[in-house]
Amino acid sequence: MDLHAAIDIALAELRRSARATGTVSGTSGTKVVVAVSGGTLTLPRLASYTPTVGDVVVIDTLQPGAWLVLGKPA
Repeated sequence: MDLHAAIDIALAELRRSARATGTVSGTSGTKVVVAVSGGTLTLPRLASYTPTVGDVVVIDTLQPGAWLVLGKPA
């Protein structure tokens, strides 16, 4: 495999791993309780997003330990 192909593959994997989806199951103060990957997480959210139970949301997962609910797709 040449260098350019290896870089393309690595960048594609990085882009795929930078986002996840989950389903809102509740709220806790200003945070959102989200079912994701077989578990439940309580995550911070963008101020512009008002969560509703049942929403399928996009989660920024680029920074380990600092996941952020971005909101739901239109």
